[in-house]
Amino acid sequence: MMRTKKSFRLFMFSFFITTLCLVITPETVTAREAQLFGITQWTSTCPGGTRNAWDNMGNAWYNEITDTGFNFFGLCIGGHCGDAYTRDYRMVNGSMKGDYFTERALFSHGQDSNSNRIDSADAALIFTHGNDVADFWVGLMREKDGNNDCYINAQTELRIGDYDTEFLHLSSCKSLEDNQLGKAYQLFGHPSNQRRLHLLTGFHGCMWIGNSLISDYEDFADDAFDMSVGLAWMQNMYRTDIVDSAGVKHTQCPIAYSVGSDFSDCLNRLTTERYKNVKPDPSSVGAYCYYYYNDCDPACEDTFGNAWR
Repeated sequence: MMRTKKSFRLFMFSFFITTLCLVITPETVTAREAQLFGITQWTSTCPGGTRNAWDNMGNAWYNEITDTGFNFFGLCIGGHCGDAYTRDYRMVNGSMKGDYFTERALFSHGQDSNSNRIDSADAALIFTHGNDVADFWVGLMREKDGNNDCYINAQTELRIGDYDTEFLHLSSCKSLEDNQLGKAYQLFGHPSNQRRLHLLTGFHGCMWIGNSLISDYEDFADDAFDMSVGLAWMQNMYRTDIVDSAGVKHTQCPIAYSVGSDFSDCLNRLTTERYKNVKPDPSSVGAYCYYYYNDCDPACEDTFGNAWR
């Protein structure tokens, strides 16, 4: 199946101007951990439409990022050898609830940095139904949380990176809308902690689920070892050939979002940081930047950029 190629653009925003020159060097870390969280079937308590292929998409990413292959006289064959992440935790369906993703510094029921919870991994992927509420993503869970609702709310509950996580991928509708981009930096760690999430990826408008998309997630994880994680997401998740049950063709619009202490730091992280080249945590959030496809027009949402026009 041929894909229409289209160039994407880079946007940067700085909160302040600084004369500080920051030199970034690769971080030497071994045994990085990957976790996968997702839902294919919801409950009567927290109802949602069944999506049986979604775990296959998530598993494709999880299996690839953790694929060691084997070392043949210094040549890595069929995997990522010592750069591969460990299979730290996988949860599909079960008792999935917002507590697992909620910042403990914000709510006493939060478990985000507990063992086998979202912020104890280095890279994590969440797949679930999503929506935009007050310019922030919310993800539908299977059970009610300590706030007695069925959602993880990025505005009030989700803060990632203050314990460990560097990369968070949201396979979810409306997980990085154009109207969310001016606020998404708030997800990058709790303000009281200097640790920060490095990169957040998601979608503007609807993202799609199906067996034909499984290889996109495998290819993304594979490419992200050899090119920037942001670039790998953009190239593998952009689709112009999605056809729905009514025969209507749609576009899938990925977004990759990073922060840094200033423009240079942010740009460096977005364009160079790979799964096997993880940089030190940002010392502060002084700028945000992101990749996007100009005038990308998905289902469920206006053309990208209309929130500013």
